Amino acid sequence: MPSAGVLIALAVLAVLAIAHVLFWRWKLDAPGHEDELLVAGTRDGWRLALARRRPRAPPRRPPVLLVHGIAMNRQAFDFGVERYSIAAHLSAAGFDCFALDLRGHGGSRRGPTSRWTLDTYLDEDLPAAFDRIREATGSDEVLYVGHSQGAILGMAACALHPTRIRALVALAGPAHFDAQPRLRALVELRRLGLGRHLRLLARAAAPFSGYWHPSLLELSINMRNVERPVYRRLLANAIEDLQPGVLEQFAACVRDDTFRSCDGAVDYRALFPACTQPALFIAGEKDGLAPPAVVEAAFQRWGGPRRYWSSGRDYGHADVLLGRDAPEVVYPVIREFLEENCEVP
Repeated sequence: MPSAGVLIALAVLAVLAIAHVLFWRWKLDAPGHEDELLVAGTRDGWRLALARRRPRAPPRRPPVLLVHGIAMNRQAFDFGVERYSIAAHLSAAGFDCFALDLRGHGGSRRGPTSRWTLDTYLDEDLPAAFDRIREATGSDEVLYVGHSQGAILGMAACALHPTRIRALVALAGPAHFDAQPRLRALVELRRLGLGRHLRLLARAAAPFSGYWHPSLLELSINMRNVERPVYRRLLANAIEDLQPGVLEQFAACVRDDTFRSCDGAVDYRALFPACTQPALFIAGEKDGLAPPAVVEAAFQRWGGPRRYWSSGRDYGHADVLLGRDAPEVVYPVIREFLEENCEVP
């Protein structure tokens, strides 16, 4: 049995660790600047946060729905550092923007279900967001902008909910998995169980981040393309735990190079050629999770009017939104595409 001294030392270390996390959480806190925070209720009892940015210019319709990727929250699109908020950028152009927190992320509030998958997002969360936006704006349609997981959810939603989406922007959407051996290895890390504590680990590491560039993290972000204060606030505010059911579905997709429902009944990728919505596919040359060949493969399958654009050799996965020059390089491309597919009342 450990001695009293050892137990006291462990208790002190635990207190110091908690104090460290709480202090830096306060120090690096970067809340969003939304005009209002709405709640979208799902049929199975979850309450999802929808952060709204009202138009700052002559309004355009339909409204914009922004959907984050895996292990992130709505700050991917409405970041606490105003320069890197694409919601603020689009709002300034006249768009009514709604940044969604999927269940288990950010400001969403727990319902009775404790395990969910990509199918749940498609069957429950996105329809709830569509309905709440229609209630707030009167619009049956949205302009959908998704990043990573949010992008492939948008591709599937265009087929499953065709009357609710007018146009799609898919940023770094990995709907194909055959050319990603490093991603296959990364998915296997789910067996270690670290994904359940990713939020805590990110917040603990945030104050020390930005000096070291481990190759594993380069899969998800080119840290050399992100200002250190922004990267620290990303870790402290925008990172969420990995959900077991979602990870298992992704593992099956990676293993079989497919994008199907968990029960195999729906091949989402096979539906892409029947989609008629205009779509913009955006890739970054340094993206380790959705490399250009993967994004281009989805682009080639798309049935509606389509456009492919590369953000260039400096951009990786998350920094397509938070890169040093993303507000000048990436945001205008997204805004111009949305302007082409909207109307000014």
